[in-house]
Amino acid sequence: PLDLIIPTVAILAQESQAFPTHLDFPPSLLAMAIKVGDAIPSAMLQDGSPGTKVDIKDLFAGKKGVLFGVPGAYTPTCTSAHVPSFVNVTADQWKEKGVEVVVCIAVNDAFVLSAWAATFGETSVKFLADPGSEATKALGLTFDAPPLLEALGNSRCKRFVMGLDGGKVVGLNISGEDGKADEDTYAAAALGFF
Repeated sequence: PLDLIIPTVAILAQESQAFPTHLDFPPSLLAMAIKVGDAIPSAMLQDGSPGTKVDIKDLFAGKKGVLFGVPGAYTPTCTSAHVPSFVNVTADQWKEKGVEVVVCIAVNDAFVLSAWAATFGETSVKFLADPGSEATKALGLTFDAPPLLEALGNSRCKRFVMGLDGGKVVGLNISGEDGKADEDTYAAAALGFF
């Protein structure tokens, strides 16, 4: 049997060199996405200009709030459906649910995000820029599928909505995961978290 084992080991060693010892996965597959029960991580976002920074963790500390992410400012679904679903909820409707803060994040620079926010008029939604994907990565919600990279040029934020209470995730829907559609990330879902 020893004369069979040694040649077999040699063959396996040669064959293993023909296959990679690791695979290169997109970062989004390697990062663990935030989930219900987790605390929101600390990550810096820009509020209106690059010099005005806000820690996402501080925004939701001790408060009920909603955080939603979009793949990009001025993109069709984000502009025509996702963001309007939140903008059309009145401050009183949020207040009835105990929600004190509603934040939209996107992997865009602060100037683009501010200009886009202005197109929605007066709103209780706070638009915060994540130009280096710091918050998106910290949340584990990077969207970097090849078709998206081809269309938008860089990784973006997955379309999601999250309900938070005292900085803890109490509800989370991510488009394309667990059978969730884009509509499952709209304001109606957020209102249902509370």
